[in-house]
Amino acid sequence: MTFFLRTSLWRRTAWTLVVLVGVLGFVPKLDAAFIPSVDSWSTPDRQGDVAKVQKVLEDKMVRERLKDLGFTEQEISVRLDQLSDQELHALATQLETLTPGGSTGEVVIIVLLITVLIVLVLMLAGKRIAVT
Repeated sequence: MTFFLRTSLWRRTAWTLVVLVGVLGFVPKLDAAFIPSVDSWSTPDRQGDVAKVQKVLEDKMVRERLKDLGFTEQEISVRLDQLSDQELHALATQLETLTPGGSTGEVVIIVLLITVLIVLVLMLAGKRIAVT
């Protein structure tokens, strides 16, 4: 086995892999997706966007927070009427992507992966894992 480790082919292969992994480590992650042509070229639907915003404003916690900030229901409706179609559409799309509690799915998956890796390393090291 030591003969293979000392050959120039082995060294060249190892250095090639080191350089390749080093270069690929600097490539940025890109996300791409198809955009439906209907959504990208159509004009915003004002009635649909107003309905989405009104649905969010009907939530009890949102109403209480707006009251704490000093807004009445009449002031809110007047301000919504003053928004342009593009501004209202932007607000409605931002409200759609809003997650009220945050995204916990990613955190759970990361914790599980770390736990599995720790258990795997301990088992490979010959340690016994006992849960009592």
